[in-house]
Amino acid sequence: MQVTKLRASSDANGLVPAGRYFAQLSKNLRIANVREQTRAANGNAEDRELEGLYRRASAARSSAPFELIG
Repeated sequence: MQVTKLRASSDANGLVPAGRYFAQLSKNLRIANVREQTRAANGNAEDRELEGLYRRASAARSSAPFELIG
């Protein structure tokens, strides 16, 4: 997660109303959460694909005929 500095427009005293500050904070957190969920979903899909490739390769190796020496 990336931390960003909030720069809400301030009044003449340089203060930012709490409601506006928290609304902007909430909006930025929602955007960050969507971005993180998308990244996690893409990572999970890649993990499933790699696991499937590994399982298929493992199954192919295990079903190869063995030669008994004896």
